[in-house]
Amino acid sequence: MKSVVRAAVVAAVVAGTTAFAAFHNIHATSTRMVIEGPNVVARIRIFSDDLTKGLGSTPANDVKGQAVLAKYLNAHIELRADGVVLSGEVLDGSSDVDGNGQKVWQVLVQYAAKKSVRTISLKQHVLFETFRDQQNLVTVLKTPGEERRSLYFQAGDLKEQVLTF
Repeated sequence: MKSVVRAAVVAAVVAGTTAFAAFHNIHATSTRMVIEGPNVVARIRIFSDDLTKGLGSTPANDVKGQAVLAKYLNAHIELRADGVVLSGEVLDGSSDVDGNGQKVWQVLVQYAAKKSVRTISLKQHVLFETFRDQQNLVTVLKTPGEERRSLYFQAGDLKEQVLTF
């Protein structure tokens, strides 16, 4: 009988660990944005289940899926380079698993300015309409020189943030 109880406890712990690994109680995105001359490239990491809820469907890494992502991201990320609004082009989108076993979606977005970028103005409101506690972290790296700045956006605060290099 003890071995049956022990097996049940081990099964419950394993099931609980698996359930815990599939759950996250924070709604956040992480973006790494690199500016080099007139080119701005952003890699955005979003929890897959959050993105699915925000889009209303599971994202796909095909032409149609990239168009859906581009439309959503361009509606929720406003990037200006020296006062000129830039439109993002989704280059890639794929599913991955982070170090805690959470499924995340990585999206690579490219923005092209006409001249070397000196000032950016950014609003990053991804998933603000979906989660009241959404937080979006953006690390901006300006090259050459690798000047690094961080920006923090939270649901409810819709202000633009400006960086000058």
